Amino acid sequence: MYIIKTGILFSLAMSTGAALAQGADKAAKAAPAAAINPAQFDSSGNPMDSVIGGVSALDRTRPFKPGEKLVYFVNIKDGDKVRSPFRVAFVVSGMGISPVKAGAQEGTGHHHILIDTPMPVDIKKPLPFDAPGEYKNQRYKHFGGGETEAVLDLPVGKHTLRLLFADHTHVPYYVASNQITIEVISAAPRDDDKKADASKAPAAKAPAAAAKK
Repeated sequence: MYIIKTGILFSLAMSTGAALAQGADKAAKAAPAAAINPAQFDSSGNPMDSVIGGVSALDRTRPFKPGEKLVYFVNIKDGDKVRSPFRVAFVVSGMGISPVKAGAQEGTGHHHILIDTPMPVDIKKPLPFDAPGEYKNQRYKHFGGGETEAVLDLPVGKHTLRLLFADHTHVPYYVASNQITIEVISAAPRDDDKKADASKAPAAKAPAAAAKK
């Protein structure tokens, strides 16, 4: 009797287990496959350690793309107030510096500063030069000797400055900095200013003729 009951219970357990297994199998087949987010993998199919905008951690921490070309001022910034004359220093990244006299050198050039003037429109035209001794209307500063710093002497007031890199013929590469605005709050006296002031001074009056006796 005991053996018969045990057999019946065993059969019931087997039937229940089989039914549960079949139900689980049907549910697994009916359930949609889990979606794979392609942003979790890089272009080679390797999983990324984190996801921010679909960019891997390696790419997010790389400061610049290989070969990126930049020029920028290192000692002045937008909104600075200065006393003229003042020193400016500048850097190029991704290209080399060579003087004009070295001729054509691939991947090299020299700096220019555009003062109170927009970027040139003609991309094939060399940058012009200011007239010798120009002061009040300075527009183009050339550093054909390969200089990476200079002293600017500008009139009092606000001025815009932009770096522009160009080849040995002064044709721009269009590797340029952001335009910044500075304000010259005072300027050293100039010889031409002294001459102008002297010309405006009233002429000395001739001594009055002696009164007649």
